[in-house]
Amino acid sequence: MELEIGSTIGDYQVVGILGAGGMGKVYKVRNVISDRVEAMKVLLPDLAAMPELADRFLREIKVLAMLEHPNIAQLHTAVRASNQLLMVMEFVDGETMEHRLRQGPLPLPQALDYVGQVLSALDFAHARGVVHRDIKPANMMLTQSGVVKLMDFGIAKAAADQKLTMTGTTMGSVYYMSPEQIQGAATLDARADLYSVGVTLYELVTGKRPFDGESQYSIMAAHLEKAPVPPIALDPRLPQALNDVILMAVAKDPNARFQSAAAFRNALMAVAGIVQAPTGPVAMPAASVAAAPVAAAGTAPPPAIAAPPRSKRWLWMAIGGVAAAAAIVCAVEFAPWKPTRAAVPAQVQQSSPPQAAAPGAPPAVTPAVTPVPEPVSAPVEAPPAATVQQAAVSKSAPRSSPNVATPQQQPVQQAAAQTAPAPTQPPPQPQQNAAPAAPAGPSRAQVLQAREDFAKLQVRAGSIHDSLANLKRTMQSQGMGLNAKFTQPEALMDTYLRSAENALNQSDLAAAKEYADKAEHQIEVLEKLLNL
Repeated sequence: MELEIGSTIGDYQVVGILGAGGMGKVYKVRNVISDRVEAMKVLLPDLAAMPELADRFLREIKVLAMLEHPNIAQLHTAVRASNQLLMVMEFVDGETMEHRLRQGPLPLPQALDYVGQVLSALDFAHARGVVHRDIKPANMMLTQSGVVKLMDFGIAKAAADQKLTMTGTTMGSVYYMSPEQIQGAATLDARADLYSVGVTLYELVTGKRPFDGESQYSIMAAHLEKAPVPPIALDPRLPQALNDVILMAVAKDPNARFQSAAAFRNALMAVAGIVQAPTGPVAMPAASVAAAPVAAAGTAPPPAIAAPPRSKRWLWMAIGGVAAAAAIVCAVEFAPWKPTRAAVPAQVQQSSPPQAAAPGAPPAVTPAVTPVPEPVSAPVEAPPAATVQQAAVSKSAPRSSPNVATPQQQPVQQAAAQTAPAPTQPPPQPQQNAAPAAPAGPSRAQVLQAREDFAKLQVRAGSIHDSLANLKRTMQSQGMGLNAKFTQPEALMDTYLRSAENALNQSDLAAAKEYADKAEHQIEVLEKLLNL
């Protein structure tokens, strides 16, 4: 059925043409009753007579009718007009991921988010026995609000369908097709879709497909025989954990891939935690480093710059002590009111015995050395004889120097020496331009590396959970349960992984590594038991 813009079919008026697929055309229509804009898919006129394609179109209607999910374009209704089936669907206002890729690789957080939404849709579909079988960027619509809608379940196969694919044909897009699809496997499961998602993710983050060639045959041969170039070789900025996730998703053996869309999505969430990891103490200003949590025992202590500013009171006390001592010495030695040593109070003079005279020297008291007092404004009473004699002894001694103390100076200088620091060790001055020490805590590179290593463990743990779930279903079908040799290591693994994640969130890398090592030991035990 060919429709023209402006024509009306049933209650729908054709507004425009959205595109054409392998089996039909998709029109933009408006419901003349509700005035809602929708999409209408119509089987191509020259294919209407082919019963197998008509059956496939009907199957698509029935598959979409059972898939109500926010990341799947919804089926609104199906009607017959002019003896032909019409599929009326949700109109998605946006662009395909294929069109978006023409601008180059997507920013990593966006690519992980979009693919995570696709995996959420597939997890929902797979749980209902529906395998899409044609996952590619052209079938992913991106709305203006950032929501991804998975579309075109035209060759989707439900678990109950046994005669969907025509004999001798290979369904799907050759660039994104799984090896088992290329080989024409009779039965396909959810892991075929996960391979196609892995190829799509490869292209979203690198801008290139893992396999390309001059012909469809060379491309299909590459899917079967060649190993893809690691994404990180094309873009070294990609996290190693993401590189490992993609390579696992595009493994040629379905048993080596993720076993469920949920496991694949969980692995991407772990990678997203690396990409959007908080910088922790590294991003904090130096003044607030002291408030950051201590990483672990054995790390460098917090630097001096991180501590609260120390009081300078001790410095000013020392400087004040030196000044006070100097003032006392100057007052005693050079005061203008002191005419002679005789003016020093007797108590101070007698506090230290006079210096002994040299052997054979004449008596210390002689009239020749009696000091002549300087003129004063008032009469001065003559001092006692004993005082004159002691003053003569003091005056006859050499003039004191800064390094030689007289008996009268010794008590004062000793008091000053007890207060002032040693001359060879001047009081420390505040460092104005001292370079700050390195901030405490792990660096950004250490945090990112720890999160990347943890993401790898989560990927391995996800594969173990999938394998154990499959084993559990098999055992239950036989009326048995899992042995404790599986359940106990699994419980320990999960406990240690949670503890490691909590430690990582607190930037305690030492504790995180300790728990991660314990979790890895349990992972190795389970991988050996499951032959992974």
